[in-house]
Amino acid sequence: ATPTNATSVHGRPCAGPSPALWRWLSYCSFICFIIIYNMGILALSEKMYQFATLKVLGFKFRKLALIYTQQNLWLTIIGIILGLPLGYEFTDFMFKYAIGDNYDFFANIDLSAYLIAIIGTLMIMLVTSVVLSRSLKKVDMVASLKANE
Repeated sequence: ATPTNATSVHGRPCAGPSPALWRWLSYCSFICFIIIYNMGILALSEKMYQFATLKVLGFKFRKLALIYTQQNLWLTIIGIILGLPLGYEFTDFMFKYAIGDNYDFFANIDLSAYLIAIIGTLMIMLVTSVVLSRSLKKVDMVASLKANE
């Protein structure tokens, strides 16, 4: 092995991420997409009246989609800011108290794991926003405005 090749602790070359890890990541990404998609559908159905009003006022589809995506982006950023420290504390709590006295673990989460989680969540949020913003084209302005009278 040349010095530029990565080696494991045992001196063998590292093979990279295993197929099981890629399967696990794809399952987690799919579940994340489903959760964000369902939350997006709920948020969009609650805001349909506001989007219908904006459409009546002359806003084009692109502007409505941008507003919707920006709202989702801000909510996702707030969720990341609150969720990462709370997730760390929850993990630390589990290792300290829930596992038992026989184990002495502490939460040691690498910065790269946080970065991967942040980037993955933002990517899935953007894909979900693009998919859901297509339904803004179908907003029935009259029905939406009459429904909330």
